[in-house]
Order: sequence, then C-alpha cells, then structure tokens
Amino acid sequence: MAEPAIQRPLRFLKSREVCQKIGRGRSSLDTLRKTDPDFPQPIADGEGRSAVLYWYEHEVEDWMAKWASQRRPEDDA
Repeated sequence: MAEPAIQRPLRFLKSREVCQKIGRGRSSLDTLRKTDPDFPQPIADGEGRSAVLYWYEHEVEDWMAKWASQRRPEDDA
C-alpha cells in the first residue's frame, strides 16, 4: 500500500525570501534560475521586468534538500 502524500501548506515566497532561505544573494538567485535545471522556476505576477516573482516554498525546500544531499557524503554507518 502506498504511503499517503505529506500535506504541506501552500505558501508563496518572494525573491527576497527565497534568497534568505537558500542563503544566497539576488544575483546568485538569478544565476541559479538560468543555469540549474533542477531549480524551481518562479511564477510571474505581471508582465515584463516589473513583474513580481513568486516561488512555491515547498519546491524551494525540495531543491535545497536535493542540493544538500548531493554535496554531503552518504553516511556508511
């Protein structure tokens, strides 16, 4: 029998909050968006450069967990 999916509250993060959560600056966030195919893409509210960008918090957290697991050697214990 399959495990039920964990329900997480749906929360949106603005760019500033994503930067704080991942511990990087705005230019690093822009670089991640363009170069890391696993990094979640934002949802634009508006058009052009003035659009406010939002990310799903759970997608950012999932990316963080994956990123950390790739950089931390597995425990062989």
